[in-house]
Amino acid sequence: MFRPSNGASEFRSTRVSPQQILEESTTRKKGRKDDQGDLYWTQSRAGRRSQRYGCLILLVGIIAGSLMGGMRIGLELLSYYKDQGKYCLVMEDNFDGPLNTTLWQHEVSVGGNGNGEFQWDQASPQNSYTEDGNLYIVPTLTADVIGEANIYDGYTVNLTADGTCTQKESKWTEIDRKIPMQIAINSTHTNCQAHSNATLGTVIPPVRSARLTTKGTAAIRYGRVEVRARMPTGDWLWPAVWMMPRDAVYGDWPRSGEIDIFESDGNKPTWRYDVHSNSMRSTLHFGYDPDHNLQRKWGGIRLLWRKYFNEDYHTFGLEWDEHGIWTWERSRNYRVLNKKFKNFAIDREPVQRDKNGVLIPPPNPWLLSNSKAAPFDQYFYLILNVAVGSTNGYFANSPWSNSDPNAARAFIEAKDHTWGPTWPQDPKKRGMAIDYVKMWQRCG
Repeated sequence: MFRPSNGASEFRSTRVSPQQILEESTTRKKGRKDDQGDLYWTQSRAGRRSQRYGCLILLVGIIAGSLMGGMRIGLELLSYYKDQGKYCLVMEDNFDGPLNTTLWQHEVSVGGNGNGEFQWDQASPQNSYTEDGNLYIVPTLTADVIGEANIYDGYTVNLTADGTCTQKESKWTEIDRKIPMQIAINSTHTNCQAHSNATLGTVIPPVRSARLTTKGTAAIRYGRVEVRARMPTGDWLWPAVWMMPRDAVYGDWPRSGEIDIFESDGNKPTWRYDVHSNSMRSTLHFGYDPDHNLQRKWGGIRLLWRKYFNEDYHTFGLEWDEHGIWTWERSRNYRVLNKKFKNFAIDREPVQRDKNGVLIPPPNPWLLSNSKAAPFDQYFYLILNVAVGSTNGYFANSPWSNSDPNAARAFIEAKDHTWGPTWPQDPKKRGMAIDYVKMWQRCG
């Protein structure tokens, strides 16, 4: 180290680190401002050339993006108009007048539709009606009709006796095997009958709603469906636009399939990526028994960041042929479910083991058909409905337990402090509003 002699001015040697050298080099490359604020490098020939290249790259990117977007839209439009000649209109309903009862049929039951739902589906004009060019499907409280006390005790609904039940009568074991036998026998809950009993805790379905179908009037095998609708608002509401097979060619559900075009729930989204409340879910259901339904591998989902499905009208569509099936929202560019029938999962899904632990392939009920589309190679009809609650696991964080045989009672008891305040007083907001429905069948 250098030390100056007495009387000499002090001299300090500064050591420059490699990091400082790197920073200085970077500063020179990026440009250092002079006294007038200009950048040396950007004023140089190399700097101006670099700026021109940057602008050119940006311009090329914008043009390429615009061309690709335009080509995509153009191809979709070309595909759409090309397909127009392949499809024949089967039905169209704009709901500009009274409900067309030669087209739409009401399903009436109290059995929960195999899902443990809490509503009483019926044909009351309070629960389904046309007005302002819309079909409204509206859930209402059963207590408003029969009184709250009858919900809990001493009241019987017998749809078989009055001849209104549209579902076949079922034994308790076919409805919900989790219900203890004694409770099921005493409550006489079936698809067509319900009885309230305060001792057993059974209740009359606490909500009335509607399910409308084109069963027996309009069905398609390969074609297109389009529905424009606004979804209901309210916790634990379950709106759906879906299809079921006209003929159970391959056996009972789910062997003959199910096509869910749109499903969601009426709960307010709890966060941006809430896959339940601000989503459109499309699913294909099929399997050789209810315990081996392969829907998890055959579904799609679409989320919205604003103007949720209950806040504005949205258009939902289905496209379907022997090669595949896909659904969309808003336009054909926004696909939700997109599946090809190249190699159905059931053909390679071993789900059982023999006594030696060897995997056994499941029986294939679709060998009756030579089509890879089976079971979706048959005629399907359309269903529009608003269900309420369920015990099949569809809802998360519900105020009832799915294993509780009296879940419907827990649901109605939670009304005042949980879901009741979320149901709008305006029935049109509480219900699903359908603007129009169209169905096309592939011609020829």
